[in-house]
Amino acid sequence: KQIIADHEAFDAVVNLAQTLTSEADKQPEGGVHERDGYLEAVRRLEAVLLSDEVAAKLVGNQAMDFCKQDGITEIEESVQATDVERKLNDMLSKDEVLGKVAIQRHPAFIGCVSNFSNFLDLFRKTLRNIELGVPVVILSRSNTSQHCYRWFQILSQLMGVFGVPQHLVSFASLSIDQQRQLMKTFPKSPCYFTGSREIAKLIREVCPLLVASTGGPNTMLCTEFTPKVAEAVRMSACIENSGQCTALRHLVSPPLPDAWLEKEVFGSIQTVDSSVQSLEQNGFYDLVAGLPSEGPDNKKPGYIPAHSSLPIFYREGAGGALPASIEENWRRVYLDVTSTDKEFLSSDGFTRSLCDWLIEHQPISLSVNGPLDLALRMWEGSGLCVFSWGSPEGPAALSCQARPQDGECFGEFPPRKELREHTRFPVIVPTPTPGYNTNYQAKQLEFVDSLAPIAHTVAFCNPLLDQLTNGAVKGFCKVILNYLVDAATGPKRGAGARSCLFGLQRPPLGAGKTALVCTESTTIDDLAPVMLPFYATNARDAYQIVVPPSNASLLSALSKLPSKPAVKKADGVADAASYYNIVHVSPMSSFPLVGHFVSLYISVGHCKSVKGDDDAFFDAFEASPKWLRVGP
Repeated sequence: KQIIADHEAFDAVVNLAQTLTSEADKQPEGGVHERDGYLEAVRRLEAVLLSDEVAAKLVGNQAMDFCKQDGITEIEESVQATDVERKLNDMLSKDEVLGKVAIQRHPAFIGCVSNFSNFLDLFRKTLRNIELGVPVVILSRSNTSQHCYRWFQILSQLMGVFGVPQHLVSFASLSIDQQRQLMKTFPKSPCYFTGSREIAKLIREVCPLLVASTGGPNTMLCTEFTPKVAEAVRMSACIENSGQCTALRHLVSPPLPDAWLEKEVFGSIQTVDSSVQSLEQNGFYDLVAGLPSEGPDNKKPGYIPAHSSLPIFYREGAGGALPASIEENWRRVYLDVTSTDKEFLSSDGFTRSLCDWLIEHQPISLSVNGPLDLALRMWEGSGLCVFSWGSPEGPAALSCQARPQDGECFGEFPPRKELREHTRFPVIVPTPTPGYNTNYQAKQLEFVDSLAPIAHTVAFCNPLLDQLTNGAVKGFCKVILNYLVDAATGPKRGAGARSCLFGLQRPPLGAGKTALVCTESTTIDDLAPVMLPFYATNARDAYQIVVPPSNASLLSALSKLPSKPAVKKADGVADAASYYNIVHVSPMSSFPLVGHFVSLYISVGHCKSVKGDDDAFFDAFEASPKWLRVGP
C-alpha cells in the first residue's frame, strides 16, 4: 500500500523546495555553483550502481514491482548510453566554468516512468543533475511506484557512503493534487517527465519548465506477408507485454490473409508465470500471466481476437482508412491495422496521406519492410525521430530498435503543432539533462556580438544581423549560425552494427510550411532567432512570415534583406490546417542552449537500415534533400 504524505509531510517537502530555491536564487550571474567533489563522487557512486551486484538488484526490483521482462538490456543501455551522456555533461560543466552558460539549480522534479525507470529516471534525470549540483525531488507514481522508491533507497544509501550531500535527492510520495500544488508553487523548477501526452499536457498547465517525453502510436509499414515480417510484428507488438514505449501499435499492409495474425503472427506466442521466467528464457515478448487484461467478452469496442485464447486483439481499417485515434492500451496487446490494395499502398497518394497521419499523430518510430524507394519517400515525408528500414525477406525492421550510443538518437515527441502544449523542448537521447534548464549569459552573448565573426558560409545573413539592436539577441543569433555551420552539414554515420545516419533535418518534405506568426508589436530582434534556422539553410522554402499590415517597421526591415523571405501580410493565420507548424513569435526572455532552441523548429533524429554496411541505403538516404544544410 502506498503511503501518501499528510499535511505535515507535504509542508516539509514545500519547505525543503523553498530552501533549495532560495539557494539557487543566490547563484551569482556568471558564477559557478559550489559543487566541489560532486561530479567525481557521483561518478564513483554510479560505478557501484552499475556493478554486477547492485545492477542485479535494480533489475530484480523492476521485475518484481513492474513485471519487467528484460531489465538486463536496460542496464546494458545504461552502461553504454550514459557513458555518452557523462561526456556531454562534462562539456556542459566546462562551458559553465568558462562563463558561457549558467546551469539553473532550482530543484528539479522527477516524474518517474514505469518501464526503463533505471535508465531514464535514475541515470539520465537524477544522477546527471545531482553531479552538477542540481537537487532533485523524485515524485511517486500512482501505480507501479515501488521500484522507483527502491532505487531511491539504494541511491540514498550510496550517497552516504561516497559523501554526496543528502539534500540533493529527496523522494516525495504525494497525491496528484499535491504534486500539482508543489509544481505550481515553484515555477522556476523544471520537471522531467516520461509518460502519456494527456498527463504531460496537464503537468504543463502548472509547470512552465516541463520537459516531457510523450510516447506515440508506433507504426510499421510492410508490403509482403513473410515469416520475417510476421516475426517482426510479433516481437514489436508484444515486447514487455506491450508495455514498452516503442511497442508496435499500428500496422499498415495489404489486406490481411485469412487468419494471418492468429496463426502466423501470434500463434506461437507463449505465456510465462512471471517476469523472472522471462529473464531466464530471454523471452522479452512473452505474455505474463496475471497482468491486467481483457478477455474475449470484455475487449475494447471495435476490436476482435487475434488469438484463440490469449488476450490479443486487433481491428482492421480496410480500404486505406487510417485510424482517427489509437489508444496505446499500456501492457495490453492491441493492434490497429490499416490495409489497402498492394499497388495503392506504394502510391504517391497513399504514402502522402500516411505521412500526413504520422505528422498528426507523431509516433516515436516508423519501420518500413518494403522497397528502398518506398522507405525513402516515407522518411522524407514524415518527421519522426526513429526510422528503420528492413526487408520482408529479412532482416526485417522492428518498431523497438534504437541504440543512442551508436548514433541512433531517440526521442518521444508530441505532434509538432502541439509541442509547446506538452513540453518546453523535445527530449533527445543522448543529451545532458541539466542542459534543458541552462541558459547563455546575456553578458557573454554581448561579448559574442562584439568580438565573434560568423563563418563565411553564412555571411549572407549579415544584412539581417546588422538590423538587430539588442546585443544579447544579436550574440545569440551568431551562436545559432555557428551551431548551424557545425551541425547543419548533412547526415553523419553512426557507429554501430546497423547502417545509421543521424543529424538535423528539414521539416517533412511536402507537408506544408511553418508559419512564423508576428503581432503588430513584433520587432526584427524578436523574429530573427526563430527565423534563422530557416533563412540560413535549405529549409528557407519551408517557412512563411505572417506580419500584420500595421507592423510597418517589421515589414520594412524584412524588405531590406537581399534574400527575400516569404512574407504574408495578415493578422494571424486563418488556414491553420494547411501549415506544418505554427509558431507565435515573442520576445526572448532567456537564451536556452542552441541545440534545444533549434529543435523546436527543425526535425531531428536518425534513420537506419537494419543491415550493416548497407551501401544501397547510404547511397539513397545520404543524397536526400531532407538533410538540413547551411547556405544561401
